[in-house]
Amino acid sequence: MEVLSLIGIAALLLWSYGTFKSLFELCWGLWKQRSEGVDYVRRYGKWAVITGGSNGIGLQYARFFAQQGLNVAIIAINDEQLEQTSKEIQQQYGVQVKKIPIDFSEGFGVYKLIEEKLINMEIGVLVNNVGITHDKAYFETIAIESYERFVNVNINAAVMMSRIVLPQMKQRGRGLVINISSAFGLIPVPICLMYGASKAFMLSFSDAMREELRPFGVECQTVTPLFVRTSLTEDFATTTLGALVCANLDSFGKFLTMTIGKSTRTTGYWMHGIMLTASNLIPRDILCRLLHFFIKYAAAKINENK
Repeated sequence: MEVLSLIGIAALLLWSYGTFKSLFELCWGLWKQRSEGVDYVRRYGKWAVITGGSNGIGLQYARFFAQQGLNVAIIAINDEQLEQTSKEIQQQYGVQVKKIPIDFSEGFGVYKLIEEKLINMEIGVLVNNVGITHDKAYFETIAIESYERFVNVNINAAVMMSRIVLPQMKQRGRGLVINISSAFGLIPVPICLMYGASKAFMLSFSDAMREELRPFGVECQTVTPLFVRTSLTEDFATTTLGALVCANLDSFGKFLTMTIGKSTRTTGYWMHGIMLTASNLIPRDILCRLLHFFIKYAAAKINENK
């Protein structure tokens, strides 16, 4: 009986760790942030490269690293936003800003240009943030031509940017890669099937990358947020449900950047940690059914508001 009791206790501890890991790592990261200061340039390098860095979560990272004294290279599709963001960061933080207008949906042909733009730069941080979503619709109703675009932006961009930047980080023995996944990569998401699947790829890609890079002194963080008020969630945030669960972007950014270098995987926001922990208590099949209902409901409300 003693052996069975020990097995039961071990199983309970493992379940508790898996269930509460996200919340624990966020709290641990915030505590460490208060207990130590960090020289990010010395720890990682002189430049931070952020994909999708002209707005949303990417802009939060660009501002943060510029504030820490890193020069920033921002890769984004919108020329106007890119220009505005670059001026803001240069004026406010006095660092160098390199603008790289790129449409990742165009496929592998864009990476030669990116590589040329980044040559001879000591890149200390790479933030694989760029991403798109799709209409809340069932898989077979999504336009076929959008599949390639979706894979190019949500998957291939992170793969290729990492391929470009990692060799120099490993050679120097320092650096940081931040991969933006989503809580939707951890749980099945009907009606957002392609989005959730792409974020599940990012989750696996990032966690495996972390172990590959560990012997070389290069850090890798996986971020799995829930809903944040950005251009991707603008329609959803207008619904009653969206207003309840969407985090304010600035508040999210403050918590998110506190976890840099402190936790290997984080939701980035205290409320998201609680919500993800709560979702882990629900059987997966039931959670999938609930998400199907709520996303279908939200999609209907969005269509009503248009």
